[in-house]
This record gives sequence, C-alpha cells and structure tokens, in this order.
Amino acid sequence: MDRKAREIIGLPVVTFNTGNKLAEVEDLIVDPERRQVLALVISEAGLFRSARAVPFGRVQAIGQDAVIIPESRAAIDINRDPVLKKLFNQQTVRGLRVLTDDGRRLGTVSDMVIDDKTGEVKGYLVTTGAVVGVTQGARWLPVENTLNMGQRLLYVPATVADDFENQVGGMQGALDQVGDKVRAVGARANQRLEEIGERAQGAGGNLNSRLAQMGDQVRDTLPARAGSVVEGRTAHTPVNAPDGTPIVREGDVITQQHIEAARQTGRVPQLLLSAGVGPVRQSAGNMSTQATTFDDMKREASHLWSQLTGRYTGSVDQTDEKMMQQRVKAALGRPVTRVILDQNDGIILNTGDIITNRAIEEARQADVLDILVSSVYVERPTFGLGELKA
Repeated sequence: MDRKAREIIGLPVVTFNTGNKLAEVEDLIVDPERRQVLALVISEAGLFRSARAVPFGRVQAIGQDAVIIPESRAAIDINRDPVLKKLFNQQTVRGLRVLTDDGRRLGTVSDMVIDDKTGEVKGYLVTTGAVVGVTQGARWLPVENTLNMGQRLLYVPATVADDFENQVGGMQGALDQVGDKVRAVGARANQRLEEIGERAQGAGGNLNSRLAQMGDQVRDTLPARAGSVVEGRTAHTPVNAPDGTPIVREGDVITQQHIEAARQTGRVPQLLLSAGVGPVRQSAGNMSTQATTFDDMKREASHLWSQLTGRYTGSVDQTDEKMMQQRVKAALGRPVTRVILDQNDGIILNTGDIITNRAIEEARQADVLDILVSSVYVERPTFGLGELKA
C-alpha cells in the first residue's frame, strides 16, 4: 500500500511479543541510489547515546495507527551500521530543492510516497511555493523522473517542468470541479425559483379574486339576512344616519324602508342592536312590561351580529393563515434585508441572516411574523467564481 512519509512519522512503534510501546517514528532513512527506505528512526542522538532505528526489513507491519516490530531488539544503534550512519547524517529528503538539468528551479520536496510493504520509494510531492501550493496543490514527481539526489538538490529532466504545468490540484482543482457542479445546481435552483414564483403569483391572484368575491357576497347577502331577522320588530332605540337624519325612531316597527335606509348609510349593525330579540312592543304605553332589559337586548343583538358575520370572518381568517403559510414557506432559507426585533428589542435575525424555522417561530410568538416575511431578500441567486473562492 502506498503511504506518504508524513503519515508514518509520528506513529507509535509497538512490540509484537509484549505489546508495549517502544518509541515513535521520528524520521526515515532513505538510500537515494536504491530508491529505498532503509530504516525508521525512532530516537535522535543524545549527549551520551546514539540515535536508534529499526531496519525496514525488521518491520513487521505499518498500519494506520501503529508500526509493529517483533521485539525491542529489532531496534539498533545507527552508529553501529556504517551505511545507516552515513545516510542519516548526510541525506535528507524533505526540503530538497528540485532543479531541472537546464537550471530551472521547480520547487521543494514536501513529502514522499513509499510502499509500506517493501519500503520502495514511488515518488515525491513537490510544492512550488506557499500560496501556489495551497491553491494549486503539490505536484507529483515519479521517482523514475529523477536523475540524481544530493544533500540539498534533486535533479530532474527539463521535461518535468512541462509536466508540472499540466498538473492541476489542490484548491484550484477542487474549485474547478466543484464550480461546475455548483453552477449547474445554481442554474437548476434559479429555474425552480422562477417556477415557484410564477405559481405563487398565480395562486395569489386567485386568492385575491376569491376574497373579493366573498366580500361582494357578504355585502350583498348580509343586509338581506339582517332584514329577514329584524323586519317587523320594534326599534328600542333610535337609529340615525351619519348626517343625523333619522332612519328609525324609538318605538317604530322596522320595515323594509328602514332596512334599505340602514343598508345605504351603513347602519345595519345599529339597526340590529336597536331591534334586539326581545318581545315586540305593542305600544309605547306597555314598555314597562317588557321582560327583557336593554342590556340583555344589547348582548343578544351583538350575538346575532356575530352569527351573521362570523362565517365571513372565519373564512377570511383561514384564508389569511393560508397566505401566511405560503409566505413562510417561500421565506425559509432566504436572508432578510433588515433587523427583526421582538417586543423587548431582542434581535431575532440580523440583516443578511438566513430565515430558519426557529426564527419563524420566535417571530410568530413576538407577533412580528408579518414584518419578517415582508423583509425577505427575493433576488435571484447567482454564483460566480469570486463567491466560490470566498
């Protein structure tokens, strides 16, 4: 399995016979001529001790979480092996400058890839600079494309420079790949929003039309229904038009003329209140014999008016609630164009915040839901490369 050197460095080294942790991998010793990892360094040299390493041939397994060796005696002092001592003191891989054979610098070796079973070096990762390395990623340099490795330089053919130019990776490659997907998703989202907007406009127009029809029906039928209720009853209080002209006097028996005059002047509720639902007075002289008090008649008349208008009011309330639900659904997931405050001036949403279900519920409890849904940013979404990079 191919592994990066930095994925191996730092792994704990444990023994198979005891299961104890011996040390941690601190570095790798590489033979540049054989292109092979010779040993894993597990401790650096100290004042009175030599650096220690585990020859790669003695490594039992390199896993995701640990390096396993048979026993602690698998580790040796580097100074006792002339080859390891020479390479450990003189040869490093990370930080080598990559130079073409015609004198062009391509970057610096940041890591290398090895076969964790055999120790064979497969290639190197080369960064061409801090900013470029992040935005465009490290370049892959196969070991076959190297000419010579020194203590400070790694020489490659001039053609490697062209290969590097054609490699795209890192953030730039991810942006290029994700950008295409996001632009496609954005186009579909725009199309869906347009379709939803057209349907919402159509539904809103139909809803307004239905409300208008209901209002016309109520305005036409309410006086007629009221007339059928109060006609023939006695007026207990006078009812005047807005200009003071009497419509019906106290004690008059209400007729169709009275009802029509009340309808034309908008005094139908007052006429209902005047009629009440108590017994019809036979004459002005027997008023004292009425069993129903004026307060009772007021309550009964108010109840009658509620019965006449309640159905219309309920229908309008239901319609308003449906409209609000549609507006809430259209607002979810969009930003607001103003600060939304509750009754105590607490901030529910700041300008630019995304409308969430929680914000909707808080606005509803604070009785500012209509303000929230009226402050939705409704411009069509667009996605540019600048926003993606940001």
